[in-house]
Amino acid sequence: MDRFSVDRFLFSPGRRLIGFVVRGVSRRGTLASVTGLISDMGLDITYCSTKATVEGEEGRVLLVVDFTDATRDPGSVAGRLESLGAINRVEVIRPRVEGFIADTAFPLIVGSARAVLLDESALRGLLISFREHLGSGGEAMLYHIGLDVGRERWTYILQMAEEINAESFSDKVLIAADVFRSMGYGVMKVEELKEETPYARFEIWDCIECQLGRPSKRPFSQFIRGLLAGLTSIIYGREMYAKENRCLAMGAPYCEFEIKPQG
Repeated sequence: MDRFSVDRFLFSPGRRLIGFVVRGVSRRGTLASVTGLISDMGLDITYCSTKATVEGEEGRVLLVVDFTDATRDPGSVAGRLESLGAINRVEVIRPRVEGFIADTAFPLIVGSARAVLLDESALRGLLISFREHLGSGGEAMLYHIGLDVGRERWTYILQMAEEINAESFSDKVLIAADVFRSMGYGVMKVEELKEETPYARFEIWDCIECQLGRPSKRPFSQFIRGLLAGLTSIIYGREMYAKENRCLAMGAPYCEFEIKPQG
């Protein structure tokens, strides 16, 4: 399973890192020209992040370049980049603290919605400490928070799916599974699915909530369980309820959720 690192900031002791925000018209070969020019100057690109664009739109590329042993001035590199045909402007990001550099572009956007990044330490506070302080009431709140998140997020996702004419039931489920994984919740595998008589059974591998909850003597998921109920409620067009039958936190290799109509 491939991991993907979202590196909004980098700590590199003893290294001189410089960032370049390159903006220009999206054309075939533009990114290759930018990275090729930097490589030709004997510089190493340690990080690259791009904005999704279609041809003809303005795109944005963030490059973090290692200048530790370089004699070149970052300003002159920016000037060379701006001389490329499709490039409109280049901003140099100089570190405010030696050995540390951050992409300070703000706000963060996922699709067209504003987002924040929560790493494992922050999620532990939300998903673990929250329920420890509030007990069973906290667990119920987490389920309903997940339920609302699932409804809201997948209402938006399915609206976007309709724009590409992905309106069939199977297409909606496939998109839901891939978005669930791409957002970092876990890897969803559809084990059983019925359209006419609403029913679903999912395996969730590496469920983030249950990984944080190990070890547990009972099924641990509340937020993800609610999220699955919320997203399937949108897909089926009726209220659904999710039950966790197997749990990673209890020692199972994966979590299994059974989803049926509410009530």
